[in-house]
Amino acid sequence: MKVNLKDKNTAIIFTLFAMFLWGSAVPTIKTTYRILDVTGTDTGAQILIAGIRFFLAGVLAFIYYKTINKKKVEKESIDWKYIIVLSLIQTFIQYMIYYIGMSNTAGIKASIIQAMNSFIVVILSAIMLPSEKINSRTILAILLGTLGIVVVNGGLTNFRSGFTLMGEGFILIATSFNALSAVYVRKYGASQNEFFVTSVQFILGSIPLIIIGLIMNTNTLIFTPLAIILLIYGAFISATAYVIWNIVLKHHAAGEMGMYKLFIPIFGSILSVFILRETFTVNLLIGLILVILGSLILNINKDKNFSKKV
Repeated sequence: MKVNLKDKNTAIIFTLFAMFLWGSAVPTIKTTYRILDVTGTDTGAQILIAGIRFFLAGVLAFIYYKTINKKKVEKESIDWKYIIVLSLIQTFIQYMIYYIGMSNTAGIKASIIQAMNSFIVVILSAIMLPSEKINSRTILAILLGTLGIVVVNGGLTNFRSGFTLMGEGFILIATSFNALSAVYVRKYGASQNEFFVTSVQFILGSIPLIIIGLIMNTNTLIFTPLAIILLIYGAFISATAYVIWNIVLKHHAAGEMGMYKLFIPIFGSILSVFILRETFTVNLLIGLILVILGSLILNINKDKNFSKKV
């Protein structure tokens, strides 16, 4: 049966599936660490696991490129400088930091902190893209999101003890690099084939991760069948969610479909509770509500701006 993502209802279903995949990344990584007996001090093993996952994601994205993509990529049109820079920002730096941070923070916290991505994108867009502006509604959204992160980490009185550089700090830094890569793609990637770029940048970014991981790793990793399945699923998350999201955005307004990104921290938090057996505290609930409310205001703002431009 052929899937028609031009149909809005179908697009919404697949978009929610993509958000579920992205939300499931947190418990997947933390479960992989547990299966492979990787602790917070096993930095080399963490980086190596990240490298393996994104090498596999690159291979899967290349399969998508060959089977789903219908646009022919001319060698002369490939911007290798753009792809290399993107691989460094989006895959190598982001996920080296992210995988270290993930081993030092709770899954629910990580899911909520990552929701700051939307706010950071807005700030970086205003800096890097002259056409993007910050208004009072945007500022309110960012303040709510920031307050949500503070509450998640224990409030102002307990912020220092609830927020560590190697844990929550690294998740926030990785999220900032993810936002930077999104703005970089918007600024320089319009002429590039997203299937080809995704595949190549995953593979290029994974190579230094694998090399550094192998050099630094002192832990004997025993890849059990379950660990292999988790790594393959992690690769499936990255390649598949990205492909679905980009196809949806070809047929539907980014401002409208962007609303569904609110489900990423929701799915991530729920899955962390059920899979990782984490406790969903009142602070986490209030922080999640504040972050989602801020994201909602931000996306409503995008919808209005989009309508004015059209």
